[in-house]
Amino acid sequence: MADGNQLKLSDVRSVFRLIGEIRELGADPEQWRPHMVRQLQKMLACDLVISSEIHFKKTGKDVMRVIDIGWGCGAEGDTYRIFTERDGERPENYWVTAANEQGAAASAGIPDEGPAAAEAALVPVRPAKPLYGGQSFILSQYPLPHIGAVDQLGLHRTSGEKKFSRAEHRLVHLLHVELGRLWRKDALEKAKDPTKDLPPRLSQTLHELLQGASEKQIAMKLDLSRHTIHNYVKALHQRFQVSSRGELLAKVGREQKPDFRPKLSIEVPESMAPRPPADAPQ
Repeated sequence: MADGNQLKLSDVRSVFRLIGEIRELGADPEQWRPHMVRQLQKMLACDLVISSEIHFKKTGKDVMRVIDIGWGCGAEGDTYRIFTERDGERPENYWVTAANEQGAAASAGIPDEGPAAAEAALVPVRPAKPLYGGQSFILSQYPLPHIGAVDQLGLHRTSGEKKFSRAEHRLVHLLHVELGRLWRKDALEKAKDPTKDLPPRLSQTLHELLQGASEKQIAMKLDLSRHTIHNYVKALHQRFQVSSRGELLAKVGREQKPDFRPKLSIEVPESMAPRPPADAPQ
């Protein structure tokens, strides 16, 4: 592993190899997070590795609920799941700072006036120091403002053992930044995804179309009139910006390809999801 201040090419390759393994495991954080902490424990000979999302929701003036979701790995390579929920916390206890209430609404894509802003619960946070630590521990944090959270990667060595070098600090942060690139891409694509949060009837109609059913067959199965189903199909055309059933099926088929980017445990909030047209059926 890296020693001193200089990163070794072999160590950088190890980081990108781990990124590749994470992507091969697929999107499920119940798969890629435990694998990542196990591999980091081996790579850096740590006594403890923790990878988790820390979510912040405002519950009162200057206080918030904190939800911590992730995985840990001990010195023997044994992994365990993390899930804690605490009230009355402050962001500074987690090496992060929070935007003010107006900034929170703006960062969540909510207008700064009206009831929507008043109900904004997510608290956009940012690391006070993206990389923090010393000779016995490393703390790397990556901001996730679109879900009011920070992803945290912590590594510890028992006092008296081999100390972490500056190069190892940089190596851990490199891994975190590369993961963050995938999450940013994921958030942007979700914001443009027309299949996200389809109304139930539109979702049922689309599913039946993908199975090859005709409008008549869909009407019979859902116990609705053919006229209603025809209107649902037109609404799907409008949502996906297509003009025929063939175009619709081709476009949805392309967008439903397997996803191999590591997902977070809590997805983009509904306040950021694309909204259906006002006249779309519910």
